[in-house]
Amino acid sequence: MLALATVGFAVNFWAWALLSPLGPRFKDSLDLTSFEQSLLVAVPVVVGSLGRIPVGALTDRYGGRVMFPIVSAAG
Repeated sequence: MLALATVGFAVNFWAWALLSPLGPRFKDSLDLTSFEQSLLVAVPVVVGSLGRIPVGALTDRYGGRVMFPIVSAAG
């Protein structure tokens, strides 16, 4: 379980870490303004932060073994 949890965390963190470096590429290819580029990077982070509240409550109720794969698949 520890190895599976470590791999799952690494994959999830890797996906979040790609947002910022890909920002300039999206800006160029989609012809975004600086404001639109900042929204592209910031909105998923804010939504993920706010999503921790209900996910934390569901984790308390159903446990981490159930919620971790669900949250990973949803992201």
